[in-house]
Amino acid sequence: MSELPERRDYGEYEVESFLGKGSIGKVWLARHRRIGRRVALKTVQLSQKFEDEADAHEFYRRLQREAELCGAMQHPNIVTLYDVGYDDEVVSFFATEYIDGEPLLARLRRTRPLPLTEAMSIAADILRGLAYAHSKGIIHRDIKPANILLTSEGQAKIADFGVARPLHSSLTATRSLVGTPNYMSPEQVKTSPVSPRSDLFSAGVVMYEMLTGVKPFAAPELSGILYNVVHHVPPPVNEVNPAVPEAVSQVVARLLAKKPEDRYGSAAEALNDLDVVVRREPITAGVLSAETLATTPHESTSPLPTIVDPRRPLLRRRVPALLFWLVALLLASALGGSVLWLRKAAEQQRPSAMISPEQRRIHHAKVRALQLARAYAEAGRYPEAIATYDALLARHPESLVARTERAEAQRLLDEATPKAEVTKTARKTRREPTVEKKPDPPPKKPTRWERFKRWWG
Repeated sequence: MSELPERRDYGEYEVESFLGKGSIGKVWLARHRRIGRRVALKTVQLSQKFEDEADAHEFYRRLQREAELCGAMQHPNIVTLYDVGYDDEVVSFFATEYIDGEPLLARLRRTRPLPLTEAMSIAADILRGLAYAHSKGIIHRDIKPANILLTSEGQAKIADFGVARPLHSSLTATRSLVGTPNYMSPEQVKTSPVSPRSDLFSAGVVMYEMLTGVKPFAAPELSGILYNVVHHVPPPVNEVNPAVPEAVSQVVARLLAKKPEDRYGSAAEALNDLDVVVRREPITAGVLSAETLATTPHESTSPLPTIVDPRRPLLRRRVPALLFWLVALLLASALGGSVLWLRKAAEQQRPSAMISPEQRRIHHAKVRALQLARAYAEAGRYPEAIATYDALLARHPESLVARTERAEAQRLLDEATPKAEVTKTARKTRREPTVEKKPDPPPKKPTRWERFKRWWG
């Protein structure tokens, strides 16, 4: 849909085209008039009227707080705020980093679920951005696919801190519910105080949707969605999508715990568990790039244990030393015997002759020639097939297959060739030989009596 801007210029920025609608207005692609940098210009355009002056003051105070929060953050997985515009001492627009890509929401509309490697990479970027924001004392409160922007290289960036708030804020809420219902945490639905673990719950919902293709708390009506967020426990990710490793499913399940204290203590802790999965699960090996792993916080570089639910008790029992060493000795003996047996069996089964590269080349050439001749024969081109068989037999006269198939091709050619018509010359050659006529004998001279008779008569 094409939109025309109400004005072409916002400070030093000149509007070029319409990008979309945001939570407080429209978003435009704009260009800085002096340095040429392109930005996403988010303008403040309110459709609703404030009931009183206090509500308006509170709203613009929040915009100013958003500008201050975003201006304090510089991270590769968070959209950067470049500039803020003011009209009459209140915020009128935000100039943020322009992402030449698409929202995660658009990506999910094309493919559900996402490929496992792609979903894991996006999840790691989201957690990395949240870990940074939380370290600055900022809670996003509206993590959802529409607020996750994907660059053309596939990197995820968190956007729209419009409803974000500091951990210890004196700002009051203008609405009882803040966030998007399908991605809210239970404490947001209950309008209880929120913490960074609320963002982790929302990140878990996004991960669930990327890995399964479905929203875990979806319902036809808003009341059903809110009820599901508080009470419904969705099936594990690996049951909905068996291609997902169980360790990944455990990470998502812990993020979606109903009680905040049962979730991860921080985004960095969840990110560390994801890194464990990447390094231990063969299916997800190589999901994250070397650069990504280098920026991931680790407690140590040594291999870590498989992820387990911390609420699930582990059975620990001391094994007597004698029993331990006895079992170890038996296992070592069995292993040694197995190795010797396998080595001996391998020596017995070792081939006595090896095929040289030249022999393999000759074999492949024979196979290709046979295939070509057969293709000619199947197409009814018997002369070409016979010529190909003859060339092959000239090089390999011992080839019984080529000889047999050539004879068959010759037979088919003979059957397909019509009998020649008998020419006139052939007919002449098949006639019975004629008896040559002897020349007439020369006439006899008349005798004297005969001459006398002709004279007298």
